[in-house]
Amino acid sequence: MLLAIGKQIGLLLRFIYGYLIGFIFISIIYIVVGITVILFRPEPFSIFVIAYIQEVDHYKLKITLLGHLVMAIFGIVEWTKCKNEIRRRKKKRRKRKS
Repeated sequence: MLLAIGKQIGLLLRFIYGYLIGFIFISIIYIVVGITVILFRPEPFSIFVIAYIQEVDHYKLKITLLGHLVMAIFGIVEWTKCKNEIRRRKKKRRKRKS
């Protein structure tokens, strides 16, 4: 019982790890766009993962829904890697027992 809960927590943590890797990737893009905005003051625009929008009295950089989806994809990839590692470990244990 506890082992199964431990595996699920491990999978959840691995998903969070992948999501954070995606967050770092998006943050690098965010910083580059932010520097560009500071230097050139362009009109509002949107690239796929970040949008530069105009509020009532100021401009704002915002991570779009697609940006969050990219971060979730990174998380799913890490989660899948962890599931495959768990399967490989099970197969190795079965081979050793027989």
